[in-house]
Amino acid sequence: MQSIYTFKNVNIFQLLLLLICLPILGFSQQNGKIEGEIFTIDGLPLSYASVNLKSTAYGTSVTAEGQYSFSAPAGKYVLMITYANYTVREIPVQIQNGQTTQVEKITVPSQANQLREVIVSDIQKNKFARKETNDISRMPLANLQNAQVYSVITKELVQELGATDFNAAMTQVAGAVASNGVNDSGNEVFLRGFNANVTMRNGLPSSPRTAVEIYNVERVEVIKGPSATLFGAQVTSYGGVVNSVTKKPFESFRGEVAYTTGSWGMNRVTADINTPLNKDRTALARFNVMGSTQNGFQDAGKQQAMGFAASLLFKPNDRTTVSFDADIYVPEKTLLAYIRNTEKLSYGTMDKVPLPYNRALLSDDITTSRANMNISTELAYKISDHWVSRTSYQFNQSGDKESIFFVPTYLNDSQILRRYRIFDRYSLTYNSLQQNFVGDYFVANVKNTMVAGVDYSFYKNTDQSMSPAFLTFDTVGIADPFWTPISRADIAKSRGEQSPGDSYSRSGNKNLRGYVSNVTNIADRLFVMLSLSVNHHMSDDAYTFTPNKDPKKNTATTLEGYEQTSVSPKLGLVYQPIKGQLSIFANYMNSFRNMAASQGLANDNDLSIQPVLMNWKPEKANQYEFGAKGEFLDGRINSSLSFYNIDVTNSLRLVSADVNVQDGKLRSRGVEFDFIANPIKGWNIILGYGYNDIKYVKSIEANMNKRKNWAPKNVANIWTSYKFLQGSLEGFGLGAGANYVDKVYLDIQEVFAVPAYTTFNATAFYDKPKYRVGVKLNNLGDIKYWDFYGKAQKPFEILANLSFKF
Repeated sequence: MQSIYTFKNVNIFQLLLLLICLPILGFSQQNGKIEGEIFTIDGLPLSYASVNLKSTAYGTSVTAEGQYSFSAPAGKYVLMITYANYTVREIPVQIQNGQTTQVEKITVPSQANQLREVIVSDIQKNKFARKETNDISRMPLANLQNAQVYSVITKELVQELGATDFNAAMTQVAGAVASNGVNDSGNEVFLRGFNANVTMRNGLPSSPRTAVEIYNVERVEVIKGPSATLFGAQVTSYGGVVNSVTKKPFESFRGEVAYTTGSWGMNRVTADINTPLNKDRTALARFNVMGSTQNGFQDAGKQQAMGFAASLLFKPNDRTTVSFDADIYVPEKTLLAYIRNTEKLSYGTMDKVPLPYNRALLSDDITTSRANMNISTELAYKISDHWVSRTSYQFNQSGDKESIFFVPTYLNDSQILRRYRIFDRYSLTYNSLQQNFVGDYFVANVKNTMVAGVDYSFYKNTDQSMSPAFLTFDTVGIADPFWTPISRADIAKSRGEQSPGDSYSRSGNKNLRGYVSNVTNIADRLFVMLSLSVNHHMSDDAYTFTPNKDPKKNTATTLEGYEQTSVSPKLGLVYQPIKGQLSIFANYMNSFRNMAASQGLANDNDLSIQPVLMNWKPEKANQYEFGAKGEFLDGRINSSLSFYNIDVTNSLRLVSADVNVQDGKLRSRGVEFDFIANPIKGWNIILGYGYNDIKYVKSIEANMNKRKNWAPKNVANIWTSYKFLQGSLEGFGLGAGANYVDKVYLDIQEVFAVPAYTTFNATAFYDKPKYRVGVKLNNLGDIKYWDFYGKAQKPFEILANLSFKF
C-alpha cells in the first residue's frame, strides 16, 4: 500500500490528544445548585418530565413527587421543562457559586389528563423553529452562538406538510432541492451547487444505497457548507451535511397509529409506541413500524415497503445512560435511472420532448427489493458536573440481489434505446466507532465549551454484476402509441444472448480521525470557535474481474491502495449586538476529497513529457461565509441571512487522454435567507430563498467559466398555516405553500435543460388530543415538471390521513 502524506502523523495525533486532555484534567470551577418542583394545575406532580438548562448538558428528571435538583456552573441560563417530548415551559434562572438557587414552584396550566392537548396547541411557540440541538456542533451550542447556518425539519412540520417521504419533508429547507438521485435509489439533496447523499444517521455514516424512510425520523438536520472538521469527508459534500435523527424513547406512555390513503392506490400504515419498562422509568422503549404500497402515476412504477425500528434506553444510575437502536427497511420498486445522451436532442428543454408524460419505459414485472439495516448503541457517562463522555457505535448494511436498473438513452430526436443494468449481488457495509468528550471549563473566568473526540470507521463494497455494464433490450420510438412490455424473462433472455458473464469488484477503506472544537465566550456577547481535525484515510486494494466470451481473455486487475492524511480547520466568530436576539457571524469551513493515484503530470507546460503515476494531494473546499441570525419576540420570529463563497481547488483537470494535472478550480457563491415566524398563536410562516452561482474557474477548455450542471440558480419556498386554538373551530387548521426551482442544465455545455417550475400545495386538518384527520393536496396546478435528471414527477395528488393518539 502506498503512503501519501505521511508527514508527522503521530505528532499531530499526539497534539490532538493533549488538547483533548488538558481541559478535562486541568480546569475546574465551583458549582451552584438549582432545585424546585413542578405540578399540574390539578395538584398532581409532573413526574418524569425532563428539566435542563437550555443549550447545555446540565439537567435531570422530575421525581415521582414532582421535585428536581442538580448542579451546574454559575451563570445565567434558561430552565427548560419538557414532557412527552414537548417543551412545556422555559424560565430564566441564575445560578450562584456555592449556593442553592430555589426556583419558585412551577404550575403547568392544565390538568394532568389534558396536558397533551395543551402542549400540542397553546404551549408550543414557533414549533417549526426549534433549532436547539447538540448534533450540529457535537456540543451544546445555541443557534445564536453558532457561526454556522443550518436548518432543522421538525416532526411537527413533517406532519403538517402531510409528508409521506423524505423529499416532501425537505421542501421547506432554504436553498435545498431533494430528489431520488441519479439512479432512483437513494435521497440526494442539492445544497449550494453541490449534491449530497443523505448518509448520516444520528451523526454517524449510513448507506446511500436506499432512500431514507421518515417513519422513524424525529427530525432532519441540514448543515450548510463544507463540514469535514466534525463529520469527516467520506459521507459529506462541499454543500453540506444531511443528518437524520431517529426517534428516541421518553419517560411516559404514548402512542400513535396512522393511516394514509390517496392517489394511485396509496396505502400507508404507521405505528409509534413509547413505553416505560419499569416503575421507576429507568428502562424505556420505543417501537415504530411502517408498511406502504402505491402504484406509479405512469402506467408502470409501483412501489411497496416495510420497516421496523426499536429503541431502548437504560439508566443504571444517575451518571450513566445506555441506549440501543435498530431498524430495518425493505423497499421494493422499479428503478429508473436518468435518461442519457440528452445533448443529442435538438429540443433544448425537457418540456418540448414529445415523450408521453403518463407512460413508463419500464415494466412493473421488473422491481428490485433492497434491505437496509442499522444497529447502533451509545454509552453516555457523566464524568463530572462539567464533562460527559459519549461512546457510540453503529453498524450499517444495505444491499440487493438481482436488481435491474433501466437506463434509457436517447438515440436521436425520435428514438430511445431501452438499456438495462443488472446487479446480481450488491453489498455496502459501514462500521463506525466514535468517542466524544463534551463539556465546559473556565480559564481566567472565561467560559469555554468543547467537544474533543476520535472516530474510526471502515467501509466495504462488493458487487457482482452483469458484464458489460449496460446492454440494450430494444429501440423504441418516442411517439410510438405502444411500447412492448418487458418481463424478467425477456431481460434474462436478452442478457443470455449478449453478456459473457458476471464481473466482480471489491473495494473498501478505513478512516481514523481526531478532532477538537472549542467555543470561547470571550465577552458577554462575543464567541470565538476554533476547530481542527486530523483525518487519516487508508484505502484498501481494489480488485476487479471482467469476463470475456473467450475465457482466455478474462481480465483481473488490482488497484493498489493508498493512504492520505489531511488537516481540516474550522473557524467561527459570533457577536451579538442585541444579546439573545441578534447575532452577526462569520466562518471559515473546510472539507476535502481523497484522491487515488493515477497517470498524470506535475503541470501542463510540456504535454510531450511521458506521464507518470502521480500521488495526488487531496482535493480541497474552503468556505468563507458571513451573515446574521435573529430570534425576536421571545422566539416567535427566527431568521437568518448569509453570504458564502466556496472555492474548490486541487481538482484533477484532463489535459490529454487519461492524463491529468492537479490545478482544476471550481467556485460557488451565493446568498441564503431563512425566515420562520409564529406572529400570533396558531399562525406559522416559513420562507426560504437561495441564490447560487457556481462556475468552473479552471477546467478543460469546453468547461471554462461554465455553470456546473444540475445546479439551479434560484430556489424558493413558502409555507403558512393557521390552527384555531379555541372556540367552536378549536383544532381545525388550514395550510398552503409553494416551491420554486430554477432551470438546470443536464450538461455543462448548456445544450439541454430541465425547465424551471413552481408547485403549489395545500392542506386542511382537524387536530384533537385523541385523533387527527388531515387532507393534503399536492401539485394543485397539475403542472408537468421534471427532476434534475429529466424524470417526470407526480401530477396533482390527493392524500387523506387519519391518526389515533393515546
